[in-house]
Amino acid sequence: MKRIFITTIFLLSLAFAAGAQDMYYAHTLSRNNYYGSARSVALGNAVTALGGDLGSVTFNPAGGAVNQYWQFTVTPGLLFSAVNTSYAADGVNYGAPNKEGHTKFSIPNIGLMMVLDSEDSDWLRWTSFGVVANSTNNFLSYSTGRGVNSNTSFLGSLAAGAWGLKPSEMPRNLYAGYAANQFGEYGAEGSLVYAGSNERVNDKETYSYMPGALDQVSVMNSFGSKTDLAWNLAFNVEDCFYFGFNLGTPTIRYRFQEVFSEAAQQPSAFPVVFVSQQKDGSTLKETTNYVNSTNGYKLNSSGVGIYGQLGFIYLPTKNLRVGASFQTPTLYSISEEWRYTASSSYERIKFDGNAKSSLGEATYTIRTPYVVDAGVAWTVPGLGLLSVDYEMMDYSVIKYSDEDSYDSFVEDSWSGTNNINRKFGGVSHSVRAGLEVKPIPILALRAGYSLVTSGEKYWLDDTGAMVTAETVRFKGNTDIFAQNLVSSHYFKDLTHAFSIGAGYSSPGSFFADLAVRLTNYPTVEYAPYYYGAYDAKDNAGRSLGVAAPVESIDRSLVDVLLTFGWRF
Repeated sequence: MKRIFITTIFLLSLAFAAGAQDMYYAHTLSRNNYYGSARSVALGNAVTALGGDLGSVTFNPAGGAVNQYWQFTVTPGLLFSAVNTSYAADGVNYGAPNKEGHTKFSIPNIGLMMVLDSEDSDWLRWTSFGVVANSTNNFLSYSTGRGVNSNTSFLGSLAAGAWGLKPSEMPRNLYAGYAANQFGEYGAEGSLVYAGSNERVNDKETYSYMPGALDQVSVMNSFGSKTDLAWNLAFNVEDCFYFGFNLGTPTIRYRFQEVFSEAAQQPSAFPVVFVSQQKDGSTLKETTNYVNSTNGYKLNSSGVGIYGQLGFIYLPTKNLRVGASFQTPTLYSISEEWRYTASSSYERIKFDGNAKSSLGEATYTIRTPYVVDAGVAWTVPGLGLLSVDYEMMDYSVIKYSDEDSYDSFVEDSWSGTNNINRKFGGVSHSVRAGLEVKPIPILALRAGYSLVTSGEKYWLDDTGAMVTAETVRFKGNTDIFAQNLVSSHYFKDLTHAFSIGAGYSSPGSFFADLAVRLTNYPTVEYAPYYYGAYDAKDNAGRSLGVAAPVESIDRSLVDVLLTFGWRF
């Protein structure tokens, strides 16, 4: 099931909020798309019961003690992002998809593992110490939707959001549009009723409508990454039981940019009247034609967190391995900056406008889900292995709090958002599988697959209507417990990843691994703006029943990783 996400730009004008602090943003920062070493990626990251590889330490800290030798690995990688965006100006009929791709270089894994023999112990064979950095997500995504719209406009949505507000009362995004001459008041003076500069007002000044066609372009870009730095301590007990601990200090860097542009196909169809007061007290009315406008939003977020993790690997037989780990919720300290920009152009350039909002800033904490991993593997030394993992993440425990609040039970100003998190966040399940075959001792061939389910729920109310976190947020009603919600269900969104790879192990200390992975994300429908105060009307004042354009976004990632390693 797909659902429509509404753009941050317009929602913030309704909620008088700032930044991007909501359930979906918390899910974005919490979600994992594991990287690590090329070996672990090629095996579909089904390595919880295997260990012995620095990529596996992210899943199970006990894996650090599987091998007796020291290890150093570094993994450069290339990431290819492909996004297909289809645009429906009327919210129903999609045009041909617009394809966009970007490439990024990264180093998703680097680490060192040291081993100390325990000669004085009868049961402890050795202890390992290590520091490993593995990327756990990449936010690279560039999408562009294009279409022709004769029913609604972005400037009209800003005007609808500003209804009843004085300019001094408008939030940052609306005031930027107002200061850039993108919308203005009509009707009686002081009515606080607004129309977009590319809308036309009827003769009686009772409503506004679209007088012509607009070429619209919606751009939404994100980039950045999440990397877990694990400080690992692990122990080998008689070569059949391994246990270990991680102190994780993950870092997040997230950048998001949204730009919406629209241009009149025939500017003469979009007359605009500018009214100004003269020095002698008289009123001057001047007419020009609307040409184009652009609105932008930029968000820069960074954060550092901390968590604890413990795990074990047990060998009940020579070939059978079982493992499990538990990672506590991560507590992140997040810092954000954001800004809105607006510009408009007219045939008479004296009326052109440019404005940007003041810089918004925020610092707060997020508690993200705990993670449980379990795995089983069958190994045949010198020939190959088969491994299967299960992972669970509980998104319902996500919680925002103020930076200076040290009591995890304090709801403070985030109570509404946290209520939504608890009600609409759920458990995400992941299944991973990996296969390795060694045709000759120095060569390993690998393949893997993983599937991840959605961690978001929706509810049906007593009328059978679907209620989502997005609709609750859009309506500004965060007291969701007051609604008659009857039953909850999970969205059937699935993320699939397929991987292949190979490994070379020299007779000496050097080894190398290669992995290629394709990740397909579920389709997302996205509304770049919405009419909140009234339905769009035609030139006769009849409702068109059209609320907003909708984009359908299909995203996939291709990763190519090459690990270089040395044993000591």
